[in-house]
Amino acid sequence: MASRGCKHPADTFCYVCGQFIKTRAKKYSVEASAKMCEAYKAYFGMPVGDQDKPWAPHFTCEHCKKTLEGWYRGEKRAMKFAIPRIWREPTDHSSNCYFCMVNPSKRRTGKNAPAITYPDLPSSIAPVPHCHELPVPTPPEREQPSLEESSKSESEEDVVDPDDNFRGGAEERNPYYPNQKDLNDLIRDLGLTKSNAKLLTSRLKQWNLLDESVQVADQRKRHQP
Repeated sequence: MASRGCKHPADTFCYVCGQFIKTRAKKYSVEASAKMCEAYKAYFGMPVGDQDKPWAPHFTCEHCKKTLEGWYRGEKRAMKFAIPRIWREPTDHSSNCYFCMVNPSKRRTGKNAPAITYPDLPSSIAPVPHCHELPVPTPPEREQPSLEESSKSESEEDVVDPDDNFRGGAEERNPYYPNQKDLNDLIRDLGLTKSNAKLLTSRLKQWNLLDESVQVADQRKRHQP
């Protein structure tokens, strides 16, 4: 059934890229793809979410799954975007519902066939391509510890202070929380769109990385003359 009365079911679209998954094409449950979820978090710096929501896709296409898992294994693969499609609950079916506005019947089936139009909406923010400021990330190193390292006693390990990696042997530094001007300058320097600026601000506020005075508003307009 279509989600919440939408024209098309949410699960006919990929959770990662948002593109329509053809009927005969392979698709994979996001929750059942543990390795893909690990790769998703490592690549995009955010965990998979909204899998308990009926308005979000619960499957991924074969291309996104294999690309992310291949990159995670250290293969020379990369996604086309640095930030995946971000899903939010639609507010209406006419102007802010991805599953009503995208028409899968226009999928490309030949050289002259029209391509599907994938909109950028408040409820479905389009992926952000890689650029100089958002390069392809480096896969995390997941080497197995040697037998000698794994046999260390707890007393030996307790001698090492894990915070030393961050202190760098210098005096402990206090965190700095950017204010409104700092955030506006960052958004301008990155050349973010209105929707991506709002997404960045929302995420930083959620992680308590901004000054309390910063508001999640139309950040792009704030720094325009």
